[in-house]
Amino acid sequence: MDGPDTYLSKNEEKLLVNWILTCQRRGFPKRIEDLQKSVQNFLKECGRKTPFPNGLPGRGWYRAFTKRHPELSLRTTEAVTQASSCISESDIRRWFKTIEEELISGDYRHILLDDKRVFNGDETNFLLCPKNKKVIYKNVYEIDQGIAKSALTVMFTFSANGSLTPPMIIYPYKRKPPQEILETVPSDWGVGYSDNGWMKASLFFEYIANVFNVYLERNNIEKPVILFVDGHKTHLTLQINKLCQDLGIILIALYPNATRILQPADVSAFKPLKSGWQKGILNWRREHPHLQFTKENFAPQLHKVIQNYVNKQIIVNGFKATGLFPWNENAIDYSKCLGGKTEIVADNNECDSKKNDCAKPLLDYNTFKQLVGEEVIQSFESGQESINSAEKEHLFKIWKYFTDYDFGKTITNDSTLFDIENMDIDIVFNDKSSIQDLSKNN
Repeated sequence: MDGPDTYLSKNEEKLLVNWILTCQRRGFPKRIEDLQKSVQNFLKECGRKTPFPNGLPGRGWYRAFTKRHPELSLRTTEAVTQASSCISESDIRRWFKTIEEELISGDYRHILLDDKRVFNGDETNFLLCPKNKKVIYKNVYEIDQGIAKSALTVMFTFSANGSLTPPMIIYPYKRKPPQEILETVPSDWGVGYSDNGWMKASLFFEYIANVFNVYLERNNIEKPVILFVDGHKTHLTLQINKLCQDLGIILIALYPNATRILQPADVSAFKPLKSGWQKGILNWRREHPHLQFTKENFAPQLHKVIQNYVNKQIIVNGFKATGLFPWNENAIDYSKCLGGKTEIVADNNECDSKKNDCAKPLLDYNTFKQLVGEEVIQSFESGQESINSAEKEHLFKIWKYFTDYDFGKTITNDSTLFDIENMDIDIVFNDKSSIQDLSKNN
């Protein structure tokens, strides 16, 4: 064999290639670092020794890997400037067509006819001290009984039949949360922890294995099932892909930056939960005027809110409005799509002036505020918004750009905010017919 040792067998490399292909077709484009980290984790699990620093293969290994698999190529992904404000009707319809073709190719299309087997999962955050309501009299102040700006992230999954699966609460701890907190969490809920209290790939793995799948088994839900999520990098590592394959869970990424249009959680399900949370905290404060609302109070209060405010029909309506169930691209309110035709890929880090009007201004601050809503802007300003999804991360970057520079300034493609050298990179296939679907190899 020419060149240095590969450290992975031909079959293992084929699994990697198939994983990249599966991710690409289901809306999870992989970057070079995603591939490197997945190989690092794989080698660590196998206990295999390599000369890689900390077990992480470098760019040299990557170049050799792509040389062995010339069917792989690179392309830069859509720039942040062409985010939610430029989603077009044709983008959404193309996504529906692509996903349907993928499901048909795997003989999964029939799953979309069963509302018990179609799900949408997403994270959201709940403030321990929600913003106070206005009071009637002047110079009257309510004592802040919570920790200002403190929030907890919760992973929810909703079913197209209107059901809510047990959630997972993610606590901001470096180690396992204190026992007095754990004892307050319902037994069928998940508990995770991370330094910043946000979702990460290992927590999503635990959620799928120990919360979502347990729900499917207990309720005798026929498998495979489809789980729509946003395209955040935490949602499909090589390890998560293998787990979902083994458990009969098909992960599909919603079209990038379009969750406000395509995600039932954002379109309908989260609204009554957030409203109920604010009301619930207000009632709690009235009942406990001299106590501080803490993490120990969080799970019991959230449980009450879920029982009182989750409405089955609202969830069902959300799936219908987003076209996910019944599967219907014509159900979308395309008036929310403010973009025209967009060029998704800019090859070789260059803009073809004949295809893309790269110098044309795309977004000003007033339009941005109208698109994302005053509530999101206020949460960014107060520091209350946790960045736990790809779309929120993009929105926060754009907001930060405006606030760091000039509110009236218009974003253009040559802005230094969108550094081409640091953009995400897709790994895509030139010849898809040469590789079999990963799900058909096991």
